[in-house]
Amino acid sequence: MTMFKEIKAFSGFSVDEIPLSREFYSQTLGLKVSETMGQIVLHLAGGGIVFVYAKPNHVPATFTVLNFPVKNLEQAMIELRKRGIQFIIYKEKDFETDEFGVFHGGGPKIAWFKDPSGNILSVLEEE
Repeated sequence: MTMFKEIKAFSGFSVDEIPLSREFYSQTLGLKVSETMGQIVLHLAGGGIVFVYAKPNHVPATFTVLNFPVKNLEQAMIELRKRGIQFIIYKEKDFETDEFGVFHGGGPKIAWFKDPSGNILSVLEEE
């Protein structure tokens, strides 16, 4: 079935409040952000978009909602820390990060952080 083959699909997730999220995604992360119907749209490289909407009873996602591949993870983390980002330290067996928040357990090196609404985002080093 090729019903959706040519359709430009997009993803979305909820947040607590739009103004704080707009500032975080545009100023802290440097993404192009537009507004539609009082909600925001994140414009990603390559033409992808993510719809971010306010939800009064928002519950943060317990999984990664957005991944940012980078050439140099360490450098990206330094820059993000300068912008106030704190990385998550995981201690779970088979999912433990180092003291800086980097997971080295197979695949690309990856580090996770949260947006102001508690949703989980990541930066990962392209191999």
